[in-house]
Amino acid sequence: MLFYAPSCGSTQDLVPLCARQAGGKHPTALLTFEQTSGRGQFSRIWESEPGKNLALSVWFPLKNPRPETFPLLNMALTVAGIKALRQHGIEAEIKWPNDLRYQGAKLAGLLMDIQSEVAIGKALCLGIGVNVNQTDFNSLPQPATSLKNIAGKEHNLMDLARSLLVRLQTAFSDWAKQPDNNFFLEEFNSLIEGHNSLWEAENAAREKVTGYLTGVDTQGRLLFNTGGETTAFHHGTLRLKSQITNNG
Repeated sequence: MLFYAPSCGSTQDLVPLCARQAGGKHPTALLTFEQTSGRGQFSRIWESEPGKNLALSVWFPLKNPRPETFPLLNMALTVAGIKALRQHGIEAEIKWPNDLRYQGAKLAGLLMDIQSEVAIGKALCLGIGVNVNQTDFNSLPQPATSLKNIAGKEHNLMDLARSLLVRLQTAFSDWAKQPDNNFFLEEFNSLIEGHNSLWEAENAAREKVTGYLTGVDTQGRLLFNTGGETTAFHHGTLRLKSQITNNG
């Protein structure tokens, strides 16, 4: 079922209420074009100009959940986001773990939580925010862009929402049938920004680390090769800063 809010605090907070109202047995989505308290990874604020962008959360019920397969679900849904954007002519890439970017600028972000409601059980709660028709991002601390900035024209927010919902539903259904399928991993790795390139990164101690991004593993860990040794980093233990290009 699809719910729409003209304005709300956070779709991620409200979609469980929608799922309860819908009975909790099927995927339930809540979308808005004005989110006043959006958040991203690590509870960072997601700033969005009212009426210009898309905020969407989907409640995916988990039957007989196996936590070890959740990283592949994360990958499948992230790839679905990329496919929806490409359907609208935007050749975006994935910045590990869940940002969708275009030429180094953030275009969209995904947030995935495992939630549980007493009345309807456990679910994956997926939130996605997409910069669509906003053009000014000067107040943000990192480079950002939008579909309008890239394509030079406005996009219909509801059309984009439909594309995302279809792609996300298909990806979730495919994962539910084969939750161990490494095809999701292969797709994710093929779409990573700067795959097999040299990156500057920062570890949990805020120390500078330089190495080659060689992909992610089935646990969703980033594989980072420094000095001939590959280390697997969980989300939060390494932050990719920028690619290092050879100008010589």
